[in-house]
This record gives sequence, structure tokens and C-alpha cells, in this order.
Amino acid sequence: MKKLLLLVPVALATWFCSSATDDIAKGPGSETTNGLALVDGKPASYASVALRKVDFKAAQAVEENALVVADAYADENGLFDVKVPADGKYRLTVVHDGVAFSKIVTHGDFAETEGAVTDTVNLVATALMAGVVDVPEGNSNVWVGVLGTDVLVKSDSNGWFAFPALPANDTLRLYFVDGDYEESLGEETLYMKPRESVLKDYRTPDPDEGKVVVLQKDGTPAAYATVALRAADAKAEDYVVQNMMVDSDIRTDENGKFTMEWPEKGEYRLTVVSDGFAFSKVYDAEDLPELDTIKLSATASVSSKVTLRSSDEFLWVGVYGLDVLVKTNDVGAYVLPSVPAGDSLPIYFVTADSLNELYAEWNTAAEPNSTQFLNPVKVLQDFESDGEGWYLNTDSLKKGTEIKPAQNVKDGIVYDSTRKSNVFHGTYKLANDDYAWALVGTAFEHNMKFSEIDSVVFYAKGNGNIRLSLENYVDPSKNLKAATEWISLSKDWKRISVNPAELCVGVATTESCFTSWSAVKSWVKQFHIFVQDGSEFYIDDVTLYGALF
Repeated sequence: MKKLLLLVPVALATWFCSSATDDIAKGPGSETTNGLALVDGKPASYASVALRKVDFKAAQAVEENALVVADAYADENGLFDVKVPADGKYRLTVVHDGVAFSKIVTHGDFAETEGAVTDTVNLVATALMAGVVDVPEGNSNVWVGVLGTDVLVKSDSNGWFAFPALPANDTLRLYFVDGDYEESLGEETLYMKPRESVLKDYRTPDPDEGKVVVLQKDGTPAAYATVALRAADAKAEDYVVQNMMVDSDIRTDENGKFTMEWPEKGEYRLTVVSDGFAFSKVYDAEDLPELDTIKLSATASVSSKVTLRSSDEFLWVGVYGLDVLVKTNDVGAYVLPSVPAGDSLPIYFVTADSLNELYAEWNTAAEPNSTQFLNPVKVLQDFESDGEGWYLNTDSLKKGTEIKPAQNVKDGIVYDSTRKSNVFHGTYKLANDDYAWALVGTAFEHNMKFSEIDSVVFYAKGNGNIRLSLENYVDPSKNLKAATEWISLSKDWKRISVNPAELCVGVATTESCFTSWSAVKSWVKQFHIFVQDGSEFYIDDVTLYGALF
């Protein structure tokens, strides 16, 4: 902060004046009174009373903590006499043990001593005020007073000062004088409520205060860079392709500096972009005013994919807090052409038909100055909670076939010390029939396009065989299933990874691997794991690689 205010020389002889106290007020015991001082309806006995010209300032630099040096005192009944001159405005102040009354009055405002009317002044609790002001160069302090009162305090070398008690419920004028008590440094208006405590900053704003400096990677100013502030969870306002990271709210100046009015609460993403370089980060609103320097780094291009429903032609893809918005192709592939690197990117997806309905979310990151293909991963089930959405089933027509737990996958979740996590444990018995079956699995809410998945991975153990099958037993116009051959299990956990090219078993014995998968892959409705030739099996961490929905 600069410590210099515009100094306006004023001849103190013209504005330092003393009040003629003998002509203004009389003390207790006066024969006539025109004022009554009360505190909560009771007399303010022996309260101090003073009348000063409205522009009165202390005549010399002497510290005085009292609001006024009394001209007179009220009597034991709170009665006092004050004579307001016929011309001009005056500040009447009455003080008594932590309470005070102060008001600007004229001759016509206050009752005449000869009349029968007595003006009542109600004293209220004082207020506490502290502040800071610029200390001019060559000075060690600043003097601060209140016009129309006797109070005068001295700041420290940094400009900090305090008034232990000031009148409430009236507009006051503070005045500031240099350390030599020769030159006026200006005035400020102040209004406070009873018992209020305030802190005021009267320093001259630094031209660069509050400005954020944006630097390129080499440390040079990022002149005329784009600056934007968005709510951390903001999505694009218009659903049209927008390849720019953000539309500009403001731009930096030629020196790479900018100022912005910061919000008071909430989380916000601040983004700055300049010629292939960017900075983007989410802040709590309370931290934004503390920003002083931002350094840009190279952006990245991100290519990835999302799993579409069979009914979707494409999805919209954006990043929370940015304006960028792109479309996928018909199999869910997309490219975000220029995004911030090195920080988590919260990506959102919405369908063309329901723009306000969230389809999926994904957090990822990219390295600066790169073009990266990022492969999503979808955990279908890890059995760490209650196995929600998963079920067990058997061919009810084959008498003697059973699987346990009979109804609820949750009842089969157990802790496994080898995997150090919860897993699913089931037992089963199949009828003596080639077509008897038992399974555990899930059904998707919609038909899904799984044509772009990379693999299915899960862990299993047991004493029989296991088979993965992706199916559609809803739409009779589609092929029913694409399944693996039977995979043998043992007492040890086995990682089973299935590439779609291994889904060779369909409903017809003459189908090829290509035929079985190609007919089902864009219309997958069920995900099933079948068991046979044993009595128990364990399943854990069922994961789709290259899928997101």
C-alpha cells in the first residue's frame, strides 16, 4: 500500500477554533434548564454536557480520549441548561458512563431557557471504532478526530488508530491531520449503532491492489489473455458445438494483469487462456481475493469414448466450469480439442433428447502439450456395499436346479482375506439336464451399445466352470446372446479377462465368433455369469474397460 494521500494544505487558524463555553452552558444548580438527560428512562445524573461548532477541531495536537471536555454538567435529576447561539450549526454532546447522545442542533431546534418546554435527550450505549489510514511520507503518524467533539487520537507508524467510545445513532465526520498537525488529510463520514464495533480502512487504494498477474510459461506477461469465472458445476448454456475452452468474461491488460469482482461464497472455476496455454482451477470463493500470480501451461487434447444407449445417435460432452462442448459420433467417440492440463477434468455427458438430464460423469486428467487417448473404466460391481442391481436366477423348468442365496445377492456378500475386500459367494446345484442353468448378473435399464468396449475383467474362484454372456432377451428381433466358452475355476482366485472377440457362443451352434457378437453388441440388455459342474463359486470386481455410462 502507498502511504501518501493527496495533501491539501489548510491554514489551521481558519478551522481550529474554541467554543466560548461561558456563553453556551451553565452547570448544575442553574435556575432554569432546557434539557433533560435520561438513560433508559432514568436521570443521567451529573452527565457531561458540551456544545461545539459543527466544524470544530482540536486546536493543537494533544491526545484526548474523552468525547468532550465538559462545558457543564447535568444536575442529580439529569437537568441541564445549554444556550445555542442564534446563528450556525452546533453539535450537542451529552456523555455519562459508557452512554452518550450527540446531535447537530441550531438555535431553533432546542428549547429556550425561558420557556416551559424541556428537551429530552436519551443516552444510548457508545460504539467502538478502529481504523487504518495512510501515513504520508516523512511522517511518523496521523492525527484523527471527530468534528464537533474534543476527542483526538494518534495513529501508530502504520496508520492504525482506535476510538474507545463514539456516539451512536448519528452521522459523524472524522478528520485526519498529518503528524505535524499542520496539513489536513481529508474527512470521512461514519455512522454506528449502539455497542457496534467496526474496523475501517481509509487507505488510498493501490492501483495494483487486487490485480492478478498472468504469466506465460517463460515468465513473460500474458497480454490480453482470456479470463473467465464459472460456477464449479456450471454446464454449457447453449447446446451447440463450442471448441473454445471458455468465452471471455474479461481480458488481461498489456501487462498481463486483470481485476475481477469475486463472489462471496460457493466454489468457482477460474480459467485463463492465451495462445495454446491455459490455467484452470476450482477455488472456494473466500480464497479468490488472495490470488496474485497465475502461471499458464500448455493445454492438452483429450480423445475418449462413452457408451451410448442403443437409442442414442450421439451425446453432448462438456467439462464442468468450462464453456467447451462437443458431440460424440454414433459409437460414443469424441475429442475435446483444447483443455487445461495437469489438473482433474470433471467431464459430463448429456443426451440430445434430455439436455438437462445428466447421462454420465467422468474425472480424468491429461499431460500438458499432448494429445491423449484416455480409456474409461466402468466398475459394474465390486460387492463392497449391497450388490444393488444384481440378481440370481435359475431355469425354473428344470426341477432340482437351485442357487443360494435364493433371492438376494446381498446375502451372499462375504469378506475374503486373500482379496482383502468383500466378494460374492454362491452355491448351486443343477438338474441332470444339458439345458439346466444358474447365474448371477444384472440387467441394464436401456439397451446399450457395447460395440466399443475393450474387455470385460472379473475375478473368480470355485470348484466348477464359469461363462460370461452378454445378452438381449427382451427384443425378439435381436440375437439372444454372445458368450464365452466354459472357463474352469480352482480354489485360487483367477483374473478372467474377456475380449469381445472371445464371445463366440450364440444361440445357434453354427454361429461364428463374429456372428454371435456382432448381432448383440449394439443391443446389450443383460450381463450374466453362468456356473456349471460344481457346487460353489466366488465373484469379485466385475469391470468393463472402454465403457462409461
